[in-house]
Amino acid sequence: MSRKEQKIVVFGQVSLQNAALAQVICNKLNLTIVNCISELNDESKPTLVLVDFSTDKTALSCLKVELEQCPALCKVILLNVDKDSEYNAFLSWPFVVGTFKPSDTLEFLVSGIERIIVGEIWISRELSTQLIHHFRGYREKKRLVIGDLTVRQRQILNMIANGYSNNRIAETLAISPQTAKTHIYHLYKKIRVKNRAQASEWSRMYINP
Repeated sequence: MSRKEQKIVVFGQVSLQNAALAQVICNKLNLTIVNCISELNDESKPTLVLVDFSTDKTALSCLKVELEQCPALCKVILLNVDKDSEYNAFLSWPFVVGTFKPSDTLEFLVSGIERIIVGEIWISRELSTQLIHHFRGYREKKRLVIGDLTVRQRQILNMIANGYSNNRIAETLAISPQTAKTHIYHLYKKIRVKNRAQASEWSRMYINP
């Protein structure tokens, strides 16, 4: 499969600078430029989407929604992201695989994109440290919640994950349907989910990974 099949979309302010940047990146890495996300379909490789974060916020919000609904696989690369917003941007935007600051050189940018193409994540050391702390804390909170579940709540969660109805849960545990509903309500509240699908997914991730 040739490198030319790797496509790239550059989203940002219409300027000679952005146009020149896109052309240089395409020439150096042998990429095929696509004008907009709506042109993407069933691509053979994930499409690179370069997003200039200095673009108008309204336009960025619209792009974010478009990316979330895009049927094609994308790898989002955020450009011109300042240090203070890098962490939130990485967590809130879909499919982000790289971030670059305004001070990064063209050579650094090209090198990073080249590594992203072969499957790496390209972010700063500071952001890496923040993300490690973020996900460690997240997993620790979940671990503590699991420890707080009662034996009965664990039983009910397992039944929900296995597709039991409220009535079947009540019959299995020899309790009334109303008592089963009360147990389920408190379980949902403790693990912070809203429905059976979310409870089943929570169980899959943290009880039976």
